[in-house]
Amino acid sequence: MPVSQKDLQRINRAVEYAEQHLSQMISVATMARHVNMSEFHFHRTFKAVTNEPFNQYMQRKRLEQALFELRAPKQQSIQQIALNCGFSSQANFAKAFGKYFGFSASTYRKGDSDKKSKNGKLSSKIGKTLQPQNLYHGNLSTADRVLLKEQCKDIQIRELETAHYCYVASTEGYSLCGIMQAWAQLAQLLASLDISLQGEKRNVGFCQDNHFLTPFAQCRYEAGYQVDDPQQLLDKNIALRTLAAGRYLTVQFAGKISQLRHPFYLWLFSEYIPSKNILLASKTVMERYFSVDTDRDQIELEILVKVY
Repeated sequence: MPVSQKDLQRINRAVEYAEQHLSQMISVATMARHVNMSEFHFHRTFKAVTNEPFNQYMQRKRLEQALFELRAPKQQSIQQIALNCGFSSQANFAKAFGKYFGFSASTYRKGDSDKKSKNGKLSSKIGKTLQPQNLYHGNLSTADRVLLKEQCKDIQIRELETAHYCYVASTEGYSLCGIMQAWAQLAQLLASLDISLQGEKRNVGFCQDNHFLTPFAQCRYEAGYQVDDPQQLLDKNIALRTLAAGRYLTVQFAGKISQLRHPFYLWLFSEYIPSKNILLASKTVMERYFSVDTDRDQIELEILVKVY
């Protein structure tokens, strides 16, 4: 189903609103009114853009947020996390969490490797049985580790200033085809706003989902471009992403596009970050692009993740 630029912006606003109100019960009708669409048109368009119905999307995002909060530095009770993520009771949360992930919230918080995981609903979608001690499933070979040394050009934690980006989301998850389509639509959007795609380090990608955890087609990728006057776009109802000022883990990668998610992301999140006791402050990963050559399968970029 083709989606117009206007409707893409409406769904962007719906996603942003949903992210900020996970603790609330939001119906399809309420969200449709919020973005000025009919309920029927919103339902069809939201599914076309995100590859899942709105209610399913909300349930998944609540459970993934709970998973993130369970190992946050500021530990809240499981009951409070359940309420934060929109569940009416701890009992309802426990049932939904166990059914989806295949292990309990308390088992995950402890990282208990002795507990056997069941095949939750998510396991059948991603084709892997999740283990509470390590959600980043996969193995690194000796050849992978040699490659990683060549690919990782720099890694450090540094302070970054606030930046604003207009963006267009892929309607095909993290697939290269969907990502390229998002960039083509972003170029069209910028042209309509008399903004040219130029300037060093202005092109970024927001990876909103952990592809080791979220079904690939439902992972949300957003092609973004840094803008100097965010209010101008807000006045035109153009959705924006903001990179908040703060401490970020920054990693420079140079290598094949096909090797970015495996082995590089697997190593970064399953080994490097835990070994350095780095605590993530956000689930979002931003990629800042220096050069991209899809024909040669080559890319140079900087990975940024907000940390404590």
